[in-house]
Amino acid sequence: MTADSEQLKKKLHTALKLGGFNVRREFCKQIVDKFLEENVDLDNTHYFDNCIKNLCNSLESQCLLGRSIEKGHIDRALEVCLHSGYDRNESIFNVINAFDFPKLTYNVDRKQYFLSNKKPKLLSTPDSKTQLFLDRYTTILQRTKRNFQQKLAENDSVKLELQTVDYLLTLSYVSLNHTLILGSLLQVSEGKYYLEDPTGMVQLDLTHAVYYGGLFVENSFVLVNGYYEDKIIKVSTIVLPPGEEYHNSRPLFHNLNYFGGPSATPLKDSIKLKEHLQRKKSASFMFFSNVWLDHPSTFEKLEVLFDGFSSIPPVAFVFMGNFMSECNSPDRIENLKKLFKQLAELINKYTNLVAHSNFIFVPGLEDPCTSYVVPRQPIPPCVTEDMTKILNKAIFTTNPCRLQYCTKEIAVFRADVLPKLLQASLHKPPKSEIADNLTRTIISQGHLVPLPLNAITVHWDFDYALSLYPLPDLVVIGDKAEAYQGQYKGCQLINPGSFCENGFQFKAYTPATDTIDECAL
Repeated sequence: MTADSEQLKKKLHTALKLGGFNVRREFCKQIVDKFLEENVDLDNTHYFDNCIKNLCNSLESQCLLGRSIEKGHIDRALEVCLHSGYDRNESIFNVINAFDFPKLTYNVDRKQYFLSNKKPKLLSTPDSKTQLFLDRYTTILQRTKRNFQQKLAENDSVKLELQTVDYLLTLSYVSLNHTLILGSLLQVSEGKYYLEDPTGMVQLDLTHAVYYGGLFVENSFVLVNGYYEDKIIKVSTIVLPPGEEYHNSRPLFHNLNYFGGPSATPLKDSIKLKEHLQRKKSASFMFFSNVWLDHPSTFEKLEVLFDGFSSIPPVAFVFMGNFMSECNSPDRIENLKKLFKQLAELINKYTNLVAHSNFIFVPGLEDPCTSYVVPRQPIPPCVTEDMTKILNKAIFTTNPCRLQYCTKEIAVFRADVLPKLLQASLHKPPKSEIADNLTRTIISQGHLVPLPLNAITVHWDFDYALSLYPLPDLVVIGDKAEAYQGQYKGCQLINPGSFCENGFQFKAYTPATDTIDECAL
């Protein structure tokens, strides 16, 4: 027998108040009525406590502490609580613009991420450059500390203790046989490197340093191990900070949608979308990079491609720039406009593709849009309008962008990351290990551009748009280097290779099975 609804309302009101939420009684009635309608046994202490926990988490993720709670907040909290992430804005497929990514901040005291109240600007202040590195450092620091705690719990004999630069600097005349510090590599002058964290910087002696499992460049964060003497760390080993699998990062975000899109909650939790994904086992994505529309063979090869897929249309064809081989000609905008129209007319011949597939275009760094800074705006409408009139499902998005398909999360970025990392790295791995080292570097740094800011210029206030935390299911980097593929901490990283330069190759991704296939025309 269920308790009297009036007693349940009082019990619920008291429990929510203890959780920090003063919810009006009419809303308590709405919650109780909804729970009873869904046959939730509120007399069962375990179920009741679980419901209260889920309600509090949902309300907290909407940043409502100290603010008035309205009906819309209660409705959304009930949706999340009763339907395991189901939200009225739930959608099967989304393309998310970089400038629409949610900006999150980490609360050190509460050890949780919240939506930032600060609105980012393209023309940011100098303070934003400092904050950029502080945010990267904070993310990696809390992740590293959690990793160390897990290792200590698993093995009592392991001794892992992070120190800070200011602690070393107080030991001017003392030597330390063992020191372990997390910081950013900084080259003060030619060949003279320092390690910097928010408390200061200390000189490094890299003469006998051994590098493990990554590419180490200026501005990247590393764990330095060695001994400290005469205000210099004599480095014995340099390693990347530990990566973290999605399920370990996820609790820090509660029910907050960290990925972006119209839903208020992360769609990875959606039961309905998981079921849909399993029903669509053949659904696939095709990724192409450096699709030069002015190449003499491109349209011929694309016609073969579309003809082959016309009977089994993918969810999306993702084309990354540059979209012309000659990017400096004076009439390139007019030429590119004509080429996009020609491509639309070609696609329009395949009615099944037009009806079921999306065509996504990510600009390269030399395509006509904003300056050579990331994130980049989409190719402007004056170039693409003829194509979008013919093809309704042509989507011109930013670089980078994010794709959400059911519960799968994909980050897409067009930039020559590997050549720049190899050029700037203090350590060059063997060719056979390059793909693995790159994958570990990108995922351990939790960032698409772990490079000096003069290598790939970033809008300081929008640096968060390049973050990979928590890790998505797939990272696609359109790189001019040879195609590569790697996996680390449950995240796959691929480069489709240059379409027009490397034998018209591309990669196919099947979300239901998380498989990558190498393809060529």
